[in-house]
Amino acid sequence: MVILAQGTKLFSSVRQKAYYKYTVLAAYLGGVLWVTLFSRLGRALTCARFQPFYVVRQMLNCHFEPTKISAARCRAIFRNSRHLLDGSRATPVEDLCLNIISFIPMGFLLPYIWPKLNFYKTVLIGILFSTLIEITQYVGHWGCFDVDDIINDTIGTCLGYGCFVLYKKLATK
Repeated sequence: MVILAQGTKLFSSVRQKAYYKYTVLAAYLGGVLWVTLFSRLGRALTCARFQPFYVVRQMLNCHFEPTKISAARCRAIFRNSRHLLDGSRATPVEDLCLNIISFIPMGFLLPYIWPKLNFYKTVLIGILFSTLIEITQYVGHWGCFDVDDIINDTIGTCLGYGCFVLYKKLATK
């Protein structure tokens, strides 16, 4: 995000700066679409999980109520490559963190490029983009529709917006 802000200083005209910002946004969106959709072409996988905070609840059960969940399941959540989410190479905890991290740039880029976007509009765009990805994964048989992914992507968008607000405060000093 700092690179984005510093990169705009390389260009003198408003038009060049705008092209630079749009190029960075397009590269980011293309990367997210590649990781979440296009890299999975040819993989026949369809599942759906509509239970919010499923992985978080499993983590909490492992920690606070180990009798409710098997030791093998707890190891799968935290350490093994075999786990609760089919088709992913990351453990559920890694998947949760990656979903949050992957949407932080969206929360930063949208208001940076379009300053009139407030927090609610930015988060709404993040939710819509995440939901579109999840529906496409399910309909195209390229992955699992998981409500947790939408929630975690939204958290990432919110964190990104917070980074933007912090950047804006620091940049104006």
